This record gives sequence, structure tokens and C-alpha cells, in this order.
Amino acid sequence: AVDDYLTREEKLAALKRDRSISNTSMNVIVPDAHGDWFNQRDDSFSHFMRMDGKKAKEPAIFKNFSLGVATGRDAWCYNFSKNVLSSNIHRMIDNYERIRLESIKSENFVLTKNPVEISWNSNLEQRLNKNTIIKFDNNALCKSFYRPFIPSNLYFHVDLIARRYQLASIFPNNSAENLVICSSGVDNLVICINQNAKDAGQIALMTDHIADLHFNGDTQCFPRWLPGEQTKGAEGSLDFGESKEMPSGFSQDALPHFQAAYPGKPITEDDLFYYIYGILHSEDYRTGYANNLMKELPRIPRVATYEQFMAFVEAGQELARLHVHFEDVELYTGVKIEFTKIGQPSYRVTQMKWGKIKGKTGNAAKDKTTLIYNDWITVKNIPLEAQEYVVNKKSALDWVVERACVSIDKVSDIVNDFNDYAADMGSERYPLDLFLKVITVSLQTMEIVKGLPKLEIHPLDK
Repeated sequence: AVDDYLTREEKLAALKRDRSISNTSMNVIVPDAHGDWFNQRDDSFSHFMRMDGKKAKEPAIFKNFSLGVATGRDAWCYNFSKNVLSSNIHRMIDNYERIRLESIKSENFVLTKNPVEISWNSNLEQRLNKNTIIKFDNNALCKSFYRPFIPSNLYFHVDLIARRYQLASIFPNNSAENLVICSSGVDNLVICINQNAKDAGQIALMTDHIADLHFNGDTQCFPRWLPGEQTKGAEGSLDFGESKEMPSGFSQDALPHFQAAYPGKPITEDDLFYYIYGILHSEDYRTGYANNLMKELPRIPRVATYEQFMAFVEAGQELARLHVHFEDVELYTGVKIEFTKIGQPSYRVTQMKWGKIKGKTGNAAKDKTTLIYNDWITVKNIPLEAQEYVVNKKSALDWVVERACVSIDKVSDIVNDFNDYAADMGSERYPLDLFLKVITVSLQTMEIVKGLPKLEIHPLDK
């Protein structure tokens, strides 16, 4: 072991001073009951109720949960333009059907894979071998979230999606209303031991649409409702009715478990859902159980008092409002927008980039108080505090800068243009407004997080 934050040269110098390994101080490391040699878990974590209920012998909060969608062909199945997405899917299906018919007619058929025509994987090859007819389904077009605060369109159909997991029960059709808490998967949490929680990054992000597998790490989606379990009507179609009539995503053990800690006090399933979201944002929780959260999905403690419980509920509700409805929050007005040319400015974006600090290189050279939006527009006086809100290894603002752009897939040559989404939203300046809104989201999120109660565990969970 060496001291933290030493440079390479300092570490080598320390070894040189020791001259021999026999002179080097050693620490005896004994693995714990979990087999952990480093970053050993806090066993008190096991006293809390687990979130995931599948294949578990102990009570759990949610009946079902799911990984985010794994398309196996992102360039084809996602696009910022619904029309472009539809065209791409039509083209791939037409090419598939042509090849399928050729395979029937030819006894010596050999599949030739052209990635510009079709993105092949084992699922699609199996369908070809079984002579499965594939047809375009307009109902499979839906809104989704590819990365944090980056909306997109998705073709969510079993024929062309590699892994839908349990998402068909959570979002069974493109009009299904639901909320999901997306938690970073095991081994993907951005938690740095011995650093502040603000450096660790949030481990949860709520959304009301299908999330990609890498939306928030290896995303695990915990649903408020399970509309796909709704009883089918007489004609075989799903009848959702009011949201309160939908099958709950909670197990029958969940609500009584938390109610038992606060006898006589009212707690609803909605309260519990937002309480969980509040707890997952607690710096005390994320840092205190960092080693556990690296290696297992979250467990949720009961806090010491009902008043603390409701404080986490209220915080969770506010965080959910910000994160789910980020497109509706107010623009941050503290920035200075400079127009670098004379005339009617263009809000079209190709690739935003941060300003540059002279004399520095790499990430250290990025001036995150300044955004070069395009050739016409520069945004200055961006508050550095907004960078504190980190999700899936990057700040929320970094996600907007990186992903709200025009990209061309190197394999298929498919263009994905964020300006198309802006056009669909009816606003050319949507990318700029999104950036300004995410500043608001980031600042208000961190204000709520820093105002959360100290995490005090209820005696029943000790």
C-alpha cells in the first residue's frame, strides 16, 4: 500500500527507498464472508429490504424488475427522427425479406452480410433459418431514453430487439404510462472510495419511458406499475383503465414492512416509491454503503422517524419532478448568450464543445463555464456547481454536450441528427433550451440532495 494521490514517480521513488521487499511495510488482508479482499462490505446492509424480488428467498420490495433494453443494433433501432427511424426499419425489413425469399429459392444459399443493408445478430439469423416473416409495426415506435436527459425514438419490437427483458411488462405498448427508478447495475456504480459523495455520482435516475441498457450504467429498472400484467379484455387487448387500477410493481410484503416502523402513521405505495428515490440520492447512503453498492443491487433501510421518512418522500417527489419532466423546467437565466455573427442566428447544432483553458490539455483544458454551442452562439457564465450532478460517470451537462449532436454510424452510415428531434418538438432552439434546462435540473437536484436529512437507521433495521 502507498499513500493516496501519489504520482507514478513518487511511487517508484518510495520503492527505491525501501531497496528490498523485505523492507516494505505490509498489511495482512483477510477476505470477509462474501469473499471480498478489498472494499469489504458493511454487513448491516443485509438488514435492509432488498429492492429486487426475482429468484430471491427473502422478502423484496418490487415484484419484478428489468435490465434496460439491449437492441443489439442501436444505430438502426434508435433515431432522433421518427421518420428516419421508420425509414431505416422499413429498409432493413425489406432487405431481410428479399434475403429470406432468396434463401427459400436457392438450395445452395449462403448468407452474405452487408452491414449497410442489415445489422445481423444471432436472433435475426435464427428467424431467417426458421423462415420467419417480419413485418413493420407502427405501434412499435415509441419514445425512449438512450442516455441521461437524451430523449430518442425507439423501434421496440421483438423481431428486431435483441433483448427486451421484462420491459414488455413494464411498457407493454407505446401509450402505457409508468414510472421506473433506474438504478446503476452492479460493478457499474461510479463510486470512488475515500472521496465525497458529489464525486461518486448518483446511482438512480427516474424516467417515464423505456430506458436503454446503458442509460444509467447497466441499468436496472424498478417499476411503479406492471401494466403488462393487466387482465386482457374480451378482444385480447389490454385495458389499463385508471393508473390506480393497474397492477402494482410492489410486492405484498413491501408496504407492510415500512408501515411496521411507524405504527398508526399513513404511508401509501406512492409514498414508498418516492421515499426509495429519495434514499437512493442520500450522500450518507451512497458513501456509507459504497462497497455494498459496487457488488449488489440496492437495499432500502427504514429511517429512524416518520418525520424523516416523509422528508425523504417529499425530496423524492421533487427529484422525480425534475428528472422525469426535465423538458418542462424553467430555463436557467444566469448565463450570458453571445452571438458571434451578425444576422439571424442559427440554432442548429452539430457538436457542442466546452471552452478551452490555455496552457492545459485533456479534461483539465475544458472550461466548463463556457459552451461553444455552434458557429453562431457561445454560452458563458455557466455555474460550475452544475457539474456536481453526475449520472453514469458524467455530469448531466456533459451528457447533453456529448449526445445532442449529429453523428454518423461508422458501420451502417446511418445519420442520427438531434436537430430532427428539435424539429419534431417544433423548436429549432430545442438543443440550446435543453442545455439551459439541465443547468436548472442540476442545480436544483444538488440543492435537494444537500438538504436531505442525515441517514439515521430505524432500530428495526439495526
